[in-house]
Amino acid sequence: MESVIGTSRYVAGVCAFGRGRNQVGILVEPRSEFAVDVKDEKQVAAFRNLIWPVVEEANKDAPNFSRIFKEMILVTSADKPMLRAAKGTVTKKATINLYEPEIDALYDSVEASATAGIEVPLPSEWTSPQVKDWLMLHSTAVNSETPVNPDVDLFEQGFDSLSATFLRNRIIGSLKASPIENIRDVASRVSPNVIFSNPTLAVLANHLVDLVTGKASTADPKAEIERMVEKYSSGLQGNIFSGPATRTNNDGHIILITGSTGGLGSYLLASLLNRKDVTRIHALNRRSKTTTAEQRQRSSFEGRGLDINLLASERLVYVNGDTSQEQLDLDRSLYEEIRDSVTVVIHNAWRLDFNLSLSTFEPNVRGTRHLIDLALASKRAAKPRFMFTSSITSAQAWDRKRGPVPEKVMSDSSLAVGGGYGSGKHVSEKIIAKSGLPATNFRIGQITGAAPRGAWPTTEWIPIVVKSSITLGALPNIHTNVAWLPTDAVSGAILDVALGEDEPPIVINIVHPRPVEWEALMKPISDALFAKNVTREPLPLVPSAEWYQRLEKHAVNANEAKIKRVPAIKLLNYLSFFAQGGQHSDDTNQEQDDDANLLDFEYSTEIAERASKTMRELPRISKSDVTRWVDYWESVGWFQDLGSDKFD
Repeated sequence: MESVIGTSRYVAGVCAFGRGRNQVGILVEPRSEFAVDVKDEKQVAAFRNLIWPVVEEANKDAPNFSRIFKEMILVTSADKPMLRAAKGTVTKKATINLYEPEIDALYDSVEASATAGIEVPLPSEWTSPQVKDWLMLHSTAVNSETPVNPDVDLFEQGFDSLSATFLRNRIIGSLKASPIENIRDVASRVSPNVIFSNPTLAVLANHLVDLVTGKASTADPKAEIERMVEKYSSGLQGNIFSGPATRTNNDGHIILITGSTGGLGSYLLASLLNRKDVTRIHALNRRSKTTTAEQRQRSSFEGRGLDINLLASERLVYVNGDTSQEQLDLDRSLYEEIRDSVTVVIHNAWRLDFNLSLSTFEPNVRGTRHLIDLALASKRAAKPRFMFTSSITSAQAWDRKRGPVPEKVMSDSSLAVGGGYGSGKHVSEKIIAKSGLPATNFRIGQITGAAPRGAWPTTEWIPIVVKSSITLGALPNIHTNVAWLPTDAVSGAILDVALGEDEPPIVINIVHPRPVEWEALMKPISDALFAKNVTREPLPLVPSAEWYQRLEKHAVNANEAKIKRVPAIKLLNYLSFFAQGGQHSDDTNQEQDDDANLLDFEYSTEIAERASKTMRELPRISKSDVTRWVDYWESVGWFQDLGSDKFD
């Protein structure tokens, strides 16, 4: 990347920076004839535009995570040139150290959106067409100068959370630069999730016009859910299943599984490969530009300590496809082979981003319908079973006064209002129920690390809370029970139903039938951290509200280094339930709802225990489970960058 950018006639030197950061940047020294006053924001913006074509050329061959955004171009000052060796080559490490204050300030300013996007003039009139054109300019700048379709979801056009952050930053920076006071005031009312909640430019334009003109939003989330259910259940007859209540498979099971390279998917695949009654497994995963499905599957198995020798089985067939596309994006002969042979569909693939609105999950819902269509078109006498890994957030607005969340499809869509993740799962549950297939929706709660390694991804909120607690000097205590399950137990429960002889129930709740107290898990975590020499002494437990106050103090003026030590700062809004005494959902995928204290929810597991031996016999989470989690986090370097915080 540096070598490509260095070919520009405007550039005298270039250094990439950002190791250990969430986003890469470049430090660029202009040639003397193109020097700029770095204190003049317009001059800096003009120079960025000047070199942007060559930066874009470098971006073409860069993976998404290392793409350079315009805001991440730092221009050197004429009175502070890059440091060079005797031969005139830039000494990168020394130069990066020289500009460390400016680099830190750049990351802070990009996050704060103080000036991003000021080079794009504001609309002359605040009408939807003009605002949409204005947004097109901003989104094109964020999207590597590639125009986007204003009527298509941005996240289907290559945008990710980082792109959304930059687009929001540009909008806010541009609004703040307005000479009109009420336009500047609008900047403070642009929500952190504005791009996720309004994921097309056309919708986003309408939203911004409403903010400027003071119109109230009339969006009805329940109606949006119901419209999507109606759209994707069109043509389904329901109640078509006329096969026997029980079944046998003398010829063995033929499985189609989606999302096999993830955590739960890997445990499902390992269990299927260990079974002699499974004769073939089609593992359907999306294509990747950088790795093969085989490579991703092996890496996932290795990371979780699963037996990689299983992957050599001739029964395993990797399939590259896309459920959101017609015919799963497969050639006709392969599609028909799978359609007419498969006996069980396990639909486990789902987008893992919990900021997004329901509309962005539409490709996932569409994928569910395409898989249903495949199963319904089967030429087998008995239609395939359809197993869907749903979430307890599909009933995220349940009223606890009504008792435990039942194991049935919720007819009232208002019970699914909240985060788009759970709403999308609810939509799919309803479509599956209308299909008439022998099917089960598994409403899964919080999944923990499981044997053999206790692999619990450090991107999830519990590992983040644990790491942050070391710097905060205490773990949070909540007076409630938790019903978490290890990944292997969730996999076991799904396969008990999928491959069992009895007719599958339409919904079961996959939460632990024998919950334990929160404190009974936090104390062993504290002891394990001490035993691993991560802390000088066992961390005390403090009320969750006190813990949250400590987190808030650390969040004030937090820089990148602080956030690495206290990653819970990034989840400040999500973890606000701690300030209320700790009520929250057991599902790591749950977007916090201000009115929902879901941690105290109870979930009926009567049908789950009747249908699954794994659920009936599942032991409580124990100290050995907790120790395994901490061992895993320590082994992957989760506590490495704490420094002296480990012993404060």
